[in-house]
Formats: sequence, structure tokens, C-alpha cells
Amino acid sequence: MIHQLLARYGLVAVFFGAAVEGDVTMILAGVAAHLGLLDLPAALVFGTLGAVASDLACYALGLARASSIRRSALYKAAGPAIERFVDRIGVWQIATARFVYGTRIATMLFWGTRGLPLWRFLAVDFAGCSLWAVALGALGFLASSRAEALLGRVRRVRRWLLAALLVSAMIFVTAHLLFTWLRLRAARRAPSGRPSPP
Repeated sequence: MIHQLLARYGLVAVFFGAAVEGDVTMILAGVAAHLGLLDLPAALVFGTLGAVASDLACYALGLARASSIRRSALYKAAGPAIERFVDRIGVWQIATARFVYGTRIATMLFWGTRGLPLWRFLAVDFAGCSLWAVALGALGFLASSRAEALLGRVRRVRRWLLAALLVSAMIFVTAHLLFTWLRLRAARRAPSGRPSPP
């Protein structure tokens, strides 16, 4: 689906795809550039800007809700460990968050709650997002023939998974209806438990 959006909406799809999803969008942007559907430098710029926009939204949320985030049970439990880790690495942790799966949103929220100046956040994040976009876009561009084959496999797997999901849902519904019917039948056959009249 992402590759269809890239082909149809071009750089706008790269921007929003990088903001919402990220990695797959940039790899597919590289593939699309190799196939001549997109200009590679423009795709890298739009991907970088989309990623920065997404990170900036998380940073702004952290900045605006800093006190309530700090009072949360999750922050109280994980906060001290995060603070120690960040104190060792510094603000460059923002740039590396794009490369460590599952840390990006938490990182941007954290730096917002910490009150890092906006100009500093943007400078470091822009550097990290640029490096990320170039790395993944180049990967897609250089491995486009393999990526196309991989996309074909993903489509086939997705069809099998959808079929398995539908079969599982049918089995679940059938089993649920069968157990409900058996329970109702057993309830009708069971004695009511009322005392019989003398």
C-alpha cells in the first residue's frame, strides 16, 4: 500500500509517510527513485522534513505536558534510569533514536519534558533525520531489485495471513455459537431446582 501511495502522490507521500511510519517509506522512496518515479535528492529532503515534523510534534507534546508526564507512574519508575543514560550520551541521543527501534517517540517526549531549547533540539534532530533518510533511501535505491522481490513476497505472505485470520475468525465464531447452543440446551434440560408442589 505504501508503494502505491508513493507512486501516486510522490513527494507528498514521502513527507507524510516519513512522519507517520518512517523506515519502510524511506526504503520504498529509494526504490521509487531507482525506478524513475521520484527524484532521489528531493525524496531525501522531503523524508527528512517529514521525520523532523513528527519528532517536533512529540517534543512539543512533552514540553506542553511536562509536569503531568513527570508525575506519571511510568516516568517515576523509568525516569531515573533514563536520566542517567541521557546524562552520559547527551543531546546526541536524539539523533541516534531514529536508528534504535522503539525509542524515537519516548526520546522526543523526554527531551520536551526536559525543556531542551527548541533551536538545539531542531539542530540535532535535523542532523539525525538527514542521516537516517540518506541511509534508508540509499539502501532502497541500491537494493531496488531485491526490494521489489521482497515486496512481492510480503504481498503473498499478507494474503496468507489474511486467509489464516479469516479461517481463525470463522472457527472462533462457530465454536462460540456451538458452545452457546450447548449451554442453552443443557440449561433447558437441567432441573429448575424449585421444590415440587405437595
